[in-house]
Amino acid sequence: MPDLIVLTCASGKQCAQIIPLLYNDSAYCLRLAVNSTSSLERLSKQYPHAEVTQADLQVPSDCKKLLDGASAIYYVGPTFQPHEVTMGMNVIDAAVSESRKPNTKFKHFIFSSVLHPRISKMLNHDRKKQIEEYLVEAPLDWSILQPSHFTDNAMGQLMAKRNEEKPVYMAAYDPSVKFSFTTLRDYAEASVKVIREGPKHFFATYEILSTWPMDYHAYVKEVGDVLGKDFEIKQLEYGQAVEGFCKTVFKADSLDEVDIRNREGPERMLLYYNTRGLNGNPGVLEWLIGRKATGPGDLAKALLQEQGNNTT
Repeated sequence: MPDLIVLTCASGKQCAQIIPLLYNDSAYCLRLAVNSTSSLERLSKQYPHAEVTQADLQVPSDCKKLLDGASAIYYVGPTFQPHEVTMGMNVIDAAVSESRKPNTKFKHFIFSSVLHPRISKMLNHDRKKQIEEYLVEAPLDWSILQPSHFTDNAMGQLMAKRNEEKPVYMAAYDPSVKFSFTTLRDYAEASVKVIREGPKHFFATYEILSTWPMDYHAYVKEVGDVLGKDFEIKQLEYGQAVEGFCKTVFKADSLDEVDIRNREGPERMLLYYNTRGLNGNPGVLEWLIGRKATGPGDLAKALLQEQGNNTT
């Protein structure tokens, strides 16, 4: 019998890269957890052989149903959600209950966390730190993956402007602040390796980074060289950056529509990013996936090639 793998936030950007790597593998059945009806309908059409289910992670009984019969869970939490810690604890509790059933198949809890969760100045990091602590103390075999700032986040804006005569990249925070980026396709490959190899990665915490520290001037130049463009970089005012981020993340028409409890996470993160970045080392990722990691320029080349293939 194939192992049943549960993936949460299955309509998000992380699972969008992970699901295709597992979907056609006969060793696994997938249970994809989503929050909205629209995501349920979309993923059901996209992955007809997967089980797609709506679940409210604030409801313990929903979490138990989600884990019923599962061999492993890849847990991605809804970031910038004020109840993120409660949700994470509910899912961990459900995994513990599942692991204690007679003849249980449950073997592995994999948590997609964040780089340096001990940075308490950012709510999205501090909340994941609390979930990590709860998981580490749970009677489960676990793995924790810690990605950084995703390389892909800025790529859409740059790719969309590649045909402009004088393209301008609008930075949401100080472009001179350095980050180690994580490219989603690298992260997905590492995540799937951990899922497939299971016991080899029990009780491991991995910092999953694709680049050494680099600022957005270097990032944009690297991508611009691939696209044959010289991008000007301008920084948004803090209020504009908060509004744009919140409207995108929370799918709102205006900042006024976003609950202050949701808004606080992005506000604190953008303040932090204006003075400090997230820095680390790509060595662990390259050891896991057995190849050189994908930097901004590499990703731009890959996207151009993929777009070219899709138009032929």
